[in-house]
Amino acid sequence: MSIGSELTAARERAGLTIDQLSAATRIRTGLLTAMEADDFSRCGGNFYARGHIRAIARVVKADPAVLLAKYDESHPTEDADRTRREERLTAKGPSLHPARPRWTLVVGAILVCLMGWGMIRLFTLPSDIEANASRTTPTIAVTTPSPKPTPTKTSTKPPVTPVKPAAKKVKLTLTATKDGSYVTLRNYHGLKLFQGLLGPGSSQTVVYPGSIRVSLGSLANITIRINDKPAAPKSKRFIITPTGTIQKEK
Repeated sequence: MSIGSELTAARERAGLTIDQLSAATRIRTGLLTAMEADDFSRCGGNFYARGHIRAIARVVKADPAVLLAKYDESHPTEDADRTRREERLTAKGPSLHPARPRWTLVVGAILVCLMGWGMIRLFTLPSDIEANASRTTPTIAVTTPSPKPTPTKTSTKPPVTPVKPAAKKVKLTLTATKDGSYVTLRNYHGLKLFQGLLGPGSSQTVVYPGSIRVSLGSLANITIRINDKPAAPKSKRFIITPTGTIQKEK
């Protein structure tokens, strides 16, 4: 029996499919199918093929030594490994490194020159100072300090921030009568303020600083009060302005 048949039999004894074995070993299903068909050319060499066989044996609870021995009978490893080493040696040729300047010697020479120049200046500096002192006569300049101006304090008042007038709010109270009605309340931009079914005797109050768009399922089953005052719109869809007036929905 070939190594491919051995792998197939071990997988079937473990009760696994190709997909299940692929998920457990993280080996591609196409590669597993090729290995069970005795095609190990897609493994990338004997090293990787032996690693795949060990991973399969660990999952299917088989003896990896037996499977590896079966694989080595038909796939000798010595010639393949020697060929791979020769390919690496031929591909990796000698590398030439450009000559680098000896920066240590250059920096050392610069430091020696600086130290020599410093020693020369150290011994010649006192004589230069004495010669210059004998040539020049010191002059004393007297300066009278000018009076400093006294800062004048200016009273600054804090800026007055204008008070924005409070936005007018509309109070809308809806009370259901008879069988009630489905109610939808939105602001001017379509944002939903309330939506639901008002049953008989239930009420809903909304206070909003802006226009309210009202949509009623049944106008006859809803009592409307705007700013605590009764209102009687003529249609089931209307707009209540911030001043409390009713406008027809466009």
